[in-house]
Amino acid sequence: MFLTTGCIILAAGIYMFIKGRNNTNDLKKYEEENLLSDGTVYFADIRASRIHSSNRNLFRVITALGFFTGFFGLIFIGYGLNIFTDTM
Repeated sequence: MFLTTGCIILAAGIYMFIKGRNNTNDLKKYEEENLLSDGTVYFADIRASRIHSSNRNLFRVITALGFFTGFFGLIFIGYGLNIFTDTM
């Protein structure tokens, strides 16, 4: 029971982590490609700037949640393998 649940939770955590990192890297790539000479990033309007900033923060949260979800899955797998029990 714990092994199956742990594997599912771990897979979900890995997916969230990878998806969050890839999207964050895409936003960083946009920032690098649209960097002006004075060091600011060009956006068509203030709305686009706010959306970009919101997405960057959202993807950071998704990445962090993916990490902790994966860690929680590893704990479940540990219980399924009886790693945390005293066998002496």
